[in-house]
Amino acid sequence: MDRFDDHTILYRFFKKETSEGENEEIIHWVSASEENREEFRKVHKIFLSSNFKQFQSEIDIDDAWDKLYQSLKEYRSHSGTLNVSLLLKVAASVLILVAVGLGSIWTYENIFKGSTFAIVHIEAPAGEKSKIQLADGSSVWLNSETVLTYDATNPRNVRVEGEAFFDIQKDAGNPFWVETASGMTVKVTGTRFNLRSYAGDPFVETTLEEGRVEILGENAVRLAELNPGQQARYTIRGGEVEVKKVSPELYSLWKNNEIIFSETSFYDLVPQIERWYGVSVELDEGINKEDRFTMTIKTESLRELLDMMKLTSDFDYEIVGSRVKIYSK
Repeated sequence: MDRFDDHTILYRFFKKETSEGENEEIIHWVSASEENREEFRKVHKIFLSSNFKQFQSEIDIDDAWDKLYQSLKEYRSHSGTLNVSLLLKVAASVLILVAVGLGSIWTYENIFKGSTFAIVHIEAPAGEKSKIQLADGSSVWLNSETVLTYDATNPRNVRVEGEAFFDIQKDAGNPFWVETASGMTVKVTGTRFNLRSYAGDPFVETTLEEGRVEILGENAVRLAELNPGQQARYTIRGGEVEVKKVSPELYSLWKNNEIIFSETSFYDLVPQIERWYGVSVELDEGINKEDRFTMTIKTESLRELLDMMKLTSDFDYEIVGSRVKIYSK
């Protein structure tokens, strides 16, 4: 009987219980034929339906592999030396990430003589959210329009653009680092926290749910240390940090498909609507952008949300595909 006929090894792979040798075997099997890739998809869907329903999202496995092999081809043309062991580790990470149902993933490798590193990019597209598990066992949830980047050989040092919730495995001797484009870094030993660092926002927001984190500024200057129930808002322009007490669970509701707005202005609400529903919103000049909204979004459609907003604000709207126009009456 073929090793893959009863799917046991694939189920163990999805649960990250396989050895490095078994990972290599799976990689070769998946890349051997379209029939094998189709079987991988089928078993993957069965596994998701019984274990990860809340995180299902479509990903083109062939596309992930094509990008992996294309980048390998490009780098092979620049160097005759290839680190096969590293390639297998990177390819295994691609399959593991595919297995948890990400909306988008791509990798590129620099595999040259004397230099081995593998950069992994994971993206949650507009209107989608994703969850992944890193090699050290840490879990990361990605909100809409968020990109997580890290070197596959060092998964405890990541970079985030967007919003993510981290549940980090404790390792006092090997801290976990989260870098942002602002220059602010979060140093973690083992904890649960939410980080918001979208491009265009004038601040970076770190909200601690459990454990302890340090907030570092430019040149690793220590700016603050957070305890559970505290939030640090780092002002990008001034490089200053304001720490306050909050209800931390309110800032990570998005990972459970829920979001709360409290006295939020039209101006601040629009980009969040765009990310949540994967649309672009155009505001008419006549709209009062300072109108405030307090609401909770769970399963409401975009049209239902806008109709709720109309109850307290004088406007109308048009939805054409993924474009929304909001205009004054």
